Amino acid sequence: MKRISNSLFWRLSLFFLIILLIISGVFIYTTHNSSLIYSQETSQKLNRSLAERVAKFTQPFINGSINEKEVEDLFHNVMVLNPSVEVYLLDKEGKILSYYAPFGKVKLGRLDLVPIHRFINNKEEFIKGEDPRNPGIQKIFSAASIKNNEQTVGYIYIILASEEYTSVIDMLAHNYQIKLATKAVFITFLTAIIVGFMVIWYLTKNVNKISVAVNRFKQGDLKARIRLQSKGELSVLANNIDSMADTIVSNINEIRSVEKLRKELISNISHDLRTPLTSIQGYAETLVLLEEKLDKPTKIKYLNTILSSTQRVKKMVENLFEISKLEAQQVETKKETFSINELLSDMVMKFDLMAKSKSIDFKINMAENNTLVFADIALMERVFQNLLENALNHTPAGGTVLISIEKKATSSIEVTIKDTGIGISSEELPYIFDRYKKGAYGTHKGTGLGLAIVKKILELHKLDIKVESELNVGTTFSFRLPVYS
Repeated sequence: MKRISNSLFWRLSLFFLIILLIISGVFIYTTHNSSLIYSQETSQKLNRSLAERVAKFTQPFINGSINEKEVEDLFHNVMVLNPSVEVYLLDKEGKILSYYAPFGKVKLGRLDLVPIHRFINNKEEFIKGEDPRNPGIQKIFSAASIKNNEQTVGYIYIILASEEYTSVIDMLAHNYQIKLATKAVFITFLTAIIVGFMVIWYLTKNVNKISVAVNRFKQGDLKARIRLQSKGELSVLANNIDSMADTIVSNINEIRSVEKLRKELISNISHDLRTPLTSIQGYAETLVLLEEKLDKPTKIKYLNTILSSTQRVKKMVENLFEISKLEAQQVETKKETFSINELLSDMVMKFDLMAKSKSIDFKINMAENNTLVFADIALMERVFQNLLENALNHTPAGGTVLISIEKKATSSIEVTIKDTGIGISSEELPYIFDRYKKGAYGTHKGTGLGLAIVKKILELHKLDIKVESELNVGTTFSFRLPVYS
């Protein structure tokens, strides 16, 4: 049984849970920073005029010197009104002249005036400035210039959140973050369990269905299919697996069929070879044993029988090699332009003697013009040879074999070979071009490979062959050849 840790359902569940926890952490961090900035910006806007009011009602400088009494009262009043702030008195170059803060804690002697000028000149911008007690730390502040006879002689600089106040805020914020994180993690966990399990179950149920169907097919159930009704990538995957399964089953059936045909071929070849080999052996033994007793005509008769049987065996082997090379795609067509009239005339001369010996009327109707075609002349000669041999072998004495050429269009001609032989039954007609098939039409001498070779050669030329036949009436083969232009 598959381990739970290897289950796609649980792995996806864990993945989504981790993602949700990360999102929760980012959410908490973002929320905390946003709320902190919001609080600081609100505090600065509310207390923006604090330094301006202090500067308006205070004159900390007399004749360019610090008014100690005025400054002390200033700091005292601010401390009473808002103990969370820190007040600093700066000269016009930003040097800290006096301050209200714990002694020894102020570490900066001079402040950058750029944020102070921006604050004074821009009434809406959220600005942070230097913290004299913590160099490098930016804090919210309020600032105002101190003028004497319209001349700036210094600045009031007020930190709106003192170090002690900030420490308390940080502690409270830390506690708030812990509480918020606890709630967020708890809610996230529940959400992941409820929503995540439902979504992942919906997504993985089809995966499980695919896995079950594939496993059934693997165990030998060749009819097992997925048949998903939903849409999406998994449906495409399921359809592809189903198509692959159909292809595998088709290939298996084809292999079984080929294996069956192979056994039939071996049986047919064994039978066909046994006859001529037995004849060769028998007549050869007779010649050896009765050489002195046999007259010359009888010896010649026996030798001719041995010769014809040998030629028959040779032809069987040649056909086997030829069909094997064609099926292995080891034959390449060498197309050229040639006269179809001349080729058929040569074929008629070649088979005329065979036709006369069987008292068959062998005719040819050719086109008036010398038609040029574009094909492999050697392979086409093999096609005509096989078709004519079939026609002559299956036509009884007194019958007719007719070859005709008819121009069907400017780009092709149709070649027809028609006989008045025994014909082919409607049951066998669809299979006569199959390799190894040998029915009533193949009861004559041969291996049943002749028509299969014809079919393969024409397929190499990307041509189709048609056949029409009727028992005891005759058979007609026809195909078209491209005309050379």
